Amino acid sequence: MATEKSPAFVNARRQLQQALKKGKVAHAYLFTGGDEEARIELAEYLAAVLNCREPSGEEPCGCCRSCRQMAGGNHPDFHLVRPQGATLKIEQIRELERRLALRSFQGGARVAVLAGAETMTEAAANCLLKTLEEPPQGAYLILLAKRPDLLPATIRSRCQELHLKDEEEEAFAGINYWQRLMGADLRAMAQEILPDLEKEEDLKGILEAMSLACRDQLVWQMTGTEKLLLRPEGFLPSSMTPRQLWHCYRLIQECRAAVDHNGNRRLILEALMFNLLEIKTGEVRGDSYGYRRAL
Repeated sequence: MATEKSPAFVNARRQLQQALKKGKVAHAYLFTGGDEEARIELAEYLAAVLNCREPSGEEPCGCCRSCRQMAGGNHPDFHLVRPQGATLKIEQIRELERRLALRSFQGGARVAVLAGAETMTEAAANCLLKTLEEPPQGAYLILLAKRPDLLPATIRSRCQELHLKDEEEEAFAGINYWQRLMGADLRAMAQEILPDLEKEEDLKGILEAMSLACRDQLVWQMTGTEKLLLRPEGFLPSSMTPRQLWHCYRLIQECRAAVDHNGNRRLILEALMFNLLEIKTGEVRGDSYGYRRAL
């Protein structure tokens, strides 16, 4: 198992930890986004926790026989299936189903991982569908896909999807939120954006990207040059004054800190929208930041 943990991996693993903590682990997952190594690593993590003899919370102990076998790549109840040539074939799915139908070798969970799941032939997908509809007791299926849109809808709908959002994707998501907030009637746009922001897996990362977009606008206002921009590819000039942009930057940083301290997401975002409106309409005076009171 890889040791380097990307932000995308950490965020996705946090979601799995919540499911483990609540006892609501799905029998079938679809891991998308990120690279193949990260998706496989996430599947290995879930398999390790499900089979660990002495887990610490939602983390595998790393010392028991099961954990040692997972680390060594020879756990008898963990099955990683890769495409043969360009596709996953029906023979591979049938063999996997045969293994999942057997009793666990060590009395734990049987975990099957299909890498490149979108390459399944039509026959293989139809065969897998039967297992997804009636999964064997104690068996878990994890599909990994770079292009989930190529999977049959019948397969995709029976899996719980978990997306590994990479840093570049997250950065542009934050920039997009910021541009939408700054480029329209903020009061109306806030009602549209607020529910989407509240659902973001890594709200702190989104707010960081928003603050960088705001910072670039401020730098542009002060210097008029692109050389100092951190994200020139996503840059759009702002009609706000440098003073307003500075207030916005400070506001977003305060919201990031509140998220970091596990503040209520809804209240934080409502405070963000309310105070952005005050700043944009010029109602903020001096250094009296209303968001400090709201947060």
